[in-house]
Amino acid sequence: MSSGQILEGVVLYLEGGRVHHVSPTGSATFHFGWDPDLLPGEVVVDEVAMLGLSPFLVHSTSWRLHEGSIVLTYIVCVERPVEINLSLRDQVVDRSELARGHMMGPPVEVEPHHVVEHGLRHLAWLVADDQALGGALPEWAEALADYQPEPFRAFGGNLRR
Repeated sequence: MSSGQILEGVVLYLEGGRVHHVSPTGSATFHFGWDPDLLPGEVVVDEVAMLGLSPFLVHSTSWRLHEGSIVLTYIVCVERPVEINLSLRDQVVDRSELARGHMMGPPVEVEPHHVVEHGLRHLAWLVADDQALGGALPEWAEALADYQPEPFRAFGGNLRR
């Protein structure tokens, strides 16, 4: 069992109004080591850029404990790639249910599709709630229109103005 921190990148881009998820072959998300003397968001941006992708937005969306390590998850929006490296996988994102825990603890298991869904709901909230971000990402706002962050959906609220 390890003890430490892992930075997780959920890399997304938009094409034709659909969100695409880029991941390494054999894994649904990117995992990066983290030197705590560095800002984690900058580490994620640098690592994703080294893959030949062009990040323009990075935002932490969640954390979880996994096999003795803290995993800090970041959504990373990148420009649509001209071509995808053969070691990467590119898939259109399908909707998924969220992993559910209980009042005093996390879900028993968190699958990669849960992480992607949670991140997209978080991004939808940011696009709707942050005028600067929403104004800079009008195409993303349309693509994320059906995503509703859980706390607001659970309370019957609606973020759309």
